[in-house]
Amino acid sequence: MLRFRSLASGSSGNATLVEAFDGLHRTRVLIDCGLGARQLAARLTAAGLSPSQLDAIFITHEHGDHVGCALLIAARFGVPLCASAGTFAALRCAEPPPTWHIARDGQTLAIGGLQLRPFTVPHDA
Repeated sequence: MLRFRSLASGSSGNATLVEAFDGLHRTRVLIDCGLGARQLAARLTAAGLSPSQLDAIFITHEHGDHVGCALLIAARFGVPLCASAGTFAALRCAEPPPTWHIARDGQTLAIGGLQLRPFTVPHDA
């Protein structure tokens, strides 16, 4: 089973929760994290989750309405952070998050029961 839940969409923040359940294991990935930490926690709580239950955060690009509190959540809860090398460079991380993964165009990234296949799209990022 695969479920999607939009937690935020628009110029003030973007975040989509993707959940996969294979009957035994549940995988939860947050696609973009463009909210503040309190707002994200409130919206995850409304969805019946806490940030610590995320298996990964996947950032599509470095705009603030997509990144938001991703670095904070990754560091505070040990949630793996996935993004392109260019996005990580643009974020100017003094130190990479504790668990981070470089997403490469067309290369599958396995996270629990999900297989993510990032692809490049034209954008001003």
